[in-house]
Amino acid sequence: MKPEQVVELISDMEDHGVRLWLVGGWGVDALVGEQTRDHHDLDVLVDVIDLERFVERLRELGLEFAYAWEENRDVRHASWHADGALPSAFVYVHRDGREVDTHALRDGKGGDPVPLWNTTFVFTRAGLDVEGLIAGRRVSCISAELQRLAHQGYELPAHQSEDLRRLTELG
Repeated sequence: MKPEQVVELISDMEDHGVRLWLVGGWGVDALVGEQTRDHHDLDVLVDVIDLERFVERLRELGLEFAYAWEENRDVRHASWHADGALPSAFVYVHRDGREVDTHALRDGKGGDPVPLWNTTFVFTRAGLDVEGLIAGRRVSCISAELQRLAHQGYELPAHQSEDLRRLTELG
């Protein structure tokens, strides 16, 4: 995805009441303050309360469900209009090649966000109260510390190792 497409999607979602946090490659670039490499997808976190609206908006923007991740757990929220559950870890794609890789979370009893997919990863509220820049626009993203934690437990491809090196340079 191009930076303008990222900013456009984030702005559109905010206009429709959906807040996103950038993770992965674009999340690293937001922390760095500039695009450092090409990205085939946009990795985001979304609150389960907004998940139904988020998915509806993706469809309205021409994206289609591609697959649920292996760690997915189907979820439901009382505030949703439709019956049934939605995946908590999934990918939507556009015919032009854009991909949006999504993971849902909810607020926990202590205030820290709780992932709704099968993971041992632990979030903190402070780790989500971070902003970065994409194409000169302020965006919500996860902290460098949470980025580092999210990249543990598996063999990193070269581009992700380079992302972590950039985070180290930030301090």
